[in-house]
Amino acid sequence: MNRLINGEKAPNTMSDSFTFLEKLEHEKENTEGNKGNKNDPFHKWIQLKSSREKLLTKLEHLERTERELDEEIETELKNRKSEAQNKELHDRHQYLEELLSVYRITGTHVCEEGRNQFTVCLDAAYYDTVLDSYLIEFQMTDDGYFIQRHSLPEFIPTLTLEKEYLSRGDISLFLAVIRNYLQAYVFKREETARVKEFTSESGLSCAVKYTSSYDFAEIKLEYSKQNYNIKLSYGLLSVLPEKVKIEEDSETQRGIVEWKSLLLSKPLYDSFSEIVKDILK
Repeated sequence: MNRLINGEKAPNTMSDSFTFLEKLEHEKENTEGNKGNKNDPFHKWIQLKSSREKLLTKLEHLERTERELDEEIETELKNRKSEAQNKELHDRHQYLEELLSVYRITGTHVCEEGRNQFTVCLDAAYYDTVLDSYLIEFQMTDDGYFIQRHSLPEFIPTLTLEKEYLSRGDISLFLAVIRNYLQAYVFKREETARVKEFTSESGLSCAVKYTSSYDFAEIKLEYSKQNYNIKLSYGLLSVLPEKVKIEEDSETQRGIVEWKSLLLSKPLYDSFSEIVKDILK
């Protein structure tokens, strides 16, 4: 009885055996060849699956990148809008500050008002910068006004001015005179401070003495064995000195007469700018 090998009958003769073996070998080669064949359906399925996974990964990356770009664009647009709004608000705020500064420099305003009384605020400025504010509380009467209280410097003759102007109801002229006192005081104070700072920065030794009202100031300068003592006398309503006295202790004789002329005709800081240059020659 013949046996079955791979579904076929086993050969009976020698020649049949060789033929059968060749057939088996051929089938084996075909089977092994199909495993590496690119046209094999299974192999193609593996390749397609790998390509599909790669494409899905790229698609996910692209979607994430697109989403991030959209978020960045939206954030940028918000920031630009916010910057524009902030700039607009800043410009508006600066405009109002400048407007208020101009108003305060040029005007006197009522900051509080009640029955038969009101408070006026006077602002004193150095050039375009408001530095001090002073309050005067007025009481109205049938004949005019009188001052209940104030924060004015003590050197201003308020009682004399009150009798002269307020007793006849001329409050606007009274305030104008008060403002002149305040402006002169603040201007001399700031000029003196600037002179001290400027001369010290220029390498000179500078010592300054002054009265509380700045109606008198003494400025001592020392530089390389040169000593100058400059005394300035002012009126309370003046910003330029009315009298100048200069004492010199130096081997180099300077143009003292020219210095006096400068001090009597120009603001203190401008005068000392030229005086210091002359000393440093």
